[in-house]
Order: sequence, then C-alpha cells, then structure tokens
Amino acid sequence: MRAAFMGGLAAGCLSTAGLINFVKFWEKDNDSQEHTIPRTEPGLSERVEEVLSKGRPQGGRLLRMLQNHVLEYDCAAKIPVWVSQHLTSASLKGEANRQKSRFKMDPGIPAEFSAQNNDYVGSGWSRGHMSPAGDSKMSQSFMDETFYLSNILPQDRDNNAGFWNRLEIFCRDLTEQYKDVWVTSGPLFLPKVRDNGRKVVEYEVIGENDVAVPTHLYKVIVGRLDKDTTTALAAFIIPNSPLDYSHHLKDFQVPLEKVEKKAGLKFYSNLNREETRDLCAETGCNLLTKAEMDRIIYSSRLKKTRTQDKLTKIWREVEERGIAEDTKLLTLYKTRLSDLSISEKELRDSCTEEKSKQKADLSCHTEEPRGVSDAGFRSAVRG
Repeated sequence: MRAAFMGGLAAGCLSTAGLINFVKFWEKDNDSQEHTIPRTEPGLSERVEEVLSKGRPQGGRLLRMLQNHVLEYDCAAKIPVWVSQHLTSASLKGEANRQKSRFKMDPGIPAEFSAQNNDYVGSGWSRGHMSPAGDSKMSQSFMDETFYLSNILPQDRDNNAGFWNRLEIFCRDLTEQYKDVWVTSGPLFLPKVRDNGRKVVEYEVIGENDVAVPTHLYKVIVGRLDKDTTTALAAFIIPNSPLDYSHHLKDFQVPLEKVEKKAGLKFYSNLNREETRDLCAETGCNLLTKAEMDRIIYSSRLKKTRTQDKLTKIWREVEERGIAEDTKLLTLYKTRLSDLSISEKELRDSCTEEKSKQKADLSCHTEEPRGVSDAGFRSAVRG
C-alpha cells in the first residue's frame, strides 16, 4: 500500500546530493516511473564524465519511501529533513500497539550514516517521532517503521509529550472535518542574534554519532474536503523547547514561504496556492486543553492497569486533579473496577483450587495403601 501525497514530494536545493540513490530506488521499486537524470549543457558531457570518472559523492540526503510515510534523511545530521504523511479517518483506525514496537536503525540507511539508540541515552533529549506512531494504527508493520531512527530526531521531552503531542492529535482530529489531510514535518536550525548584532546558528549534537539537535520544528498541514474543492493550508514553526498550555497554536503560525526559506524546501509544489484557504481561520487551530489531555492520559492509564490497588491509586490522582466528575472517566473506572474484581476473584479461586488439588495429590501419595507393606509402598512411590 502506498500513501497518497498531494503535489508530489517535498523538494529542496540539496536534494541532488542523494540523486543517485533516488534513481536507484525507482529502478528497483518502480520500473514504470520516468527516471530523474542530471542534464548537462551540450558539449559538456565528456568533461562532466571526466570530472566524475572516479565516481561521484553519494549519500548526503537519502529518500526513503516506507509503507505509511515518506522521508528524506540527512546523512550528516543523522535526522530526517522532512517526513510526509497522508491521513484519513480510515487510515487512522486499527489495533497496532506501540508497546510491540522498538526504536531501531532503518535498514535502508547505511550504518555509518545512522544514529544509534545509545546516542540518545543520557542525552536529556527524547526520541521524537516526525511521523507519529499514533498515525499508523492500521498495521503493526506500519507502526514499527515509525520507530526507525530515520523518522526520529532529538526533541525536548516536555515538548514531545506536551505541545507537539497535542499538535499531532489536532492533525488526526482534522480528519473529522476534512476527507484528506496531508502533513509534512521536520527540523529547523534557526539563527540567534548576538549582542553585537551578528547572527549565528548554534545547536547541540548528542552521542558518538553527533546527532544534530534542531532549534525548532516545523509542520505544514493541508486539508481537503473532497476532490472537487480547494484546500486549506497552515504552516507552523515550533521551538524545540517546553511550551505550556498558555501558548496557542496560532502563536506559531507563519506564511508557508517562511518555512520554505528556512528549510530550503518547496512544499506541495503542485498546489494552487492562490486558491488555498487559511486552515486556522476555518478550524480555529485549537489544541486540546489541559483538562482534555488529562482525561485522555488517565483514560489510557485506567485501561492499561491490571490490579485493583493500582486502579484505586490512579483514581485518587483523578480526584486530586478535579476531573473525577467526568462521566466517561467515571464509567470507565467503575467498569474496570468490576472487571478487575471478577478477574482477581477468578484468580484467587483458581489458586485455591490448585492448592487443594496439590494437597489431595500429596495425600494420595503419602497415605499407605491397604495391604501393602511400608517397604513396598516406598518402593512403589519411587517408581
């Protein structure tokens, strides 16, 4: 299955660095496609062949077309340049479980150009998905591929679990309003202005592989009601730092051209921008509130807990946060309490039955049979 992407793939001025890999990919995976081949001016072909007679540099940026997302990977920074997705209400349904997935190297990225899990250990940065695992529930293999390190970058922990997570949920919720939603996300390295007025780009690198930590993240969203309508679009630049609930998503909305200039990429090039509408004007771009996020988090915890004691502790936290009166949460709590009560009773009864059986078996083996001598009984028990 291939995802649909409006307007083709994101293209950048540095994408030719991975051109040979791009051509090889299409030759291997899709013979029906017209190959992209570099052109030269008439009369220069022999000179170019001479220049590249010992081979041309390969790597730089590599295109990866996975089952449910497409990305371009920066071999030097060890992070994705852009990651594109297509969301629909149907594509978000499924039973895939992120607990079964593991962060690991992308088999399509050469090992010497890949980040490693150890690079993140003790770094203070989380492994941030650009294509969220929650967008690939339709298939376990789809979800597993979102854990490839080619889809991951160092992200502030609070940002990853907080504002950025709420933004990802917002993108999924858009499928209730739009038939098709396209999302492209990635890193930015933006300059700071020093006291002397000069600009400088400073960023941290982590681990033995010097994985680059972006200063900001971007997200470009396109929504379409149906095939016969124009599209709505919004672009955002988000600091890679903690953001509390006082920040509104519209605080970070910028013209698409600004993201393109900073990223060195053109997004959705086949889109008629003159006919696009402001997605935030249509939807409000309202992220979930703290109370709404608490409900989602505690609902998940209540569903996953396996003991009554743990369930009771979680419910005390719910009461302390003042959301115990939420009807759905209260119903879920009572249902889980009943289910766990039955399960634990069945487990106790099973253990009691097993112990009784063991005692009965022991009694059978220790009671001397009638008409058998003590010595003969011991011999029989030993077999």
